[in-house]
Amino acid sequence: MKPFVTALAIACATPLAAQTPGPGWAGTLDVTIRTGVAHGTLAEGAEIAGTLTYRLTREMQMGSETRSYLTDGTVRITAPDGTGLTGRVRTIHVVRSPHWADYVSFDMADVEGDLGGVTSYEDPMLLSHFAARGALDSFDVPYGAAGWAQFDDRQTFQVHTPDTMWTLPGTIVTTEDACTAPT
Repeated sequence: MKPFVTALAIACATPLAAQTPGPGWAGTLDVTIRTGVAHGTLAEGAEIAGTLTYRLTREMQMGSETRSYLTDGTVRITAPDGTGLTGRVRTIHVVRSPHWADYVSFDMADVEGDLGGVTSYEDPMLLSHFAARGALDSFDVPYGAAGWAQFDDRQTFQVHTPDTMWTLPGTIVTTEDACTAPT
């Protein structure tokens, strides 16, 4: 009986984080973004809400420092005045760089909408969470509060317009993850 109890205790003590997100795994990320400049009718410092919903479809190792995950997903950005943007979450990049910083970046395409009354956009729209160099110990897509807590350096947002690629930058103020542990 004792070996069974020991094996059960070891199995129960194994953290869920040891399970790696891979193709087929899905997640939802809610963010609050504070705009860095005025954008149409939005004042600098306006808070806009974003929801990214995605499912990993394929992973690709890109050299020794980056793993990219192709995704099926959507993004919706909404301002307090009801204007907003939509797009497609096409890739999630997990970068572990010994030179500068570790980060996770959501690369979004097919961006369209009327955020702040501005109606013309160019790809990409990016949402990036940065951590100190060496903070990440794997190329896994983060999930849960603990997964995102390590990104304490800075969190950024940007979307481009065709007017000489004018950028709406922003700072991510909150990140809420509704993803579940991979099974």
